[in-house]
Amino acid sequence: MSQSNEQPTYIRIANDLRTRIQAGDPPPGGMLDSDAALVRTYGVARGTVRQAVAELELLGLVVSEMGKGRRVVGEVPGEPGPPSTRYEVVAAALRQDIVSGTLSQGSQLPQEMALAEQHGVSKGTARQALQMLAAEGRITAVHGKGWFVGDAQGALTRTDEVAEFIRKAILTGDFPRESRIPGESALAEQYGVARVTVRRAIALLEAEGIIESRRGVGRIVTYSHQ
Repeated sequence: MSQSNEQPTYIRIANDLRTRIQAGDPPPGGMLDSDAALVRTYGVARGTVRQAVAELELLGLVVSEMGKGRRVVGEVPGEPGPPSTRYEVVAAALRQDIVSGTLSQGSQLPQEMALAEQHGVSKGTARQALQMLAAEGRITAVHGKGWFVGDAQGALTRTDEVAEFIRKAILTGDFPRESRIPGESALAEQYGVARVTVRRAIALLEAEGIIESRRGVGRIVTYSHQ
């Protein structure tokens, strides 16, 4: 491991572990050494090791499995094998949606809690599934916004683009005050995006006070065109 003093010790350890993972030690699916073993390997405190491993988890390189330890996802190209854990099952379902186009490039994925409820798993399991897909390069996290299909540049645009399309339609009077805007499915088909992207775009407009959701009615335009 490099002994450069320009970075904190836990970052240097995280970088060393990342290099090992990329080299296949341990391979994808293998278990990372325990905290105690890493303490002995690097000669540091347990807290430092935990900080280093937390960095790997943030990068989506390892995921925690209760009662087992931390399993390596890795940065090895190729398709994953058959799912064997609950988070892999969730990841496989999302992967299929991405490959089939149900979740299009740039569309936003549901929040962790929504995914957990949808698949009947814990929030932590949903997070592991998202980290796995991030490690594969299929999705990316945008700070303050959530998870999106593809890279950060594309991720930022699709929700914002759909919101802008609807906003312009409202501001130009195509959707007058008190009119009901089309449903999520219709808008998704119209703009060629996933329903979740439309849902997030509508949430932006609701936050702006341009539209509001009324029970039993739908989304109604509240902006008054002058």
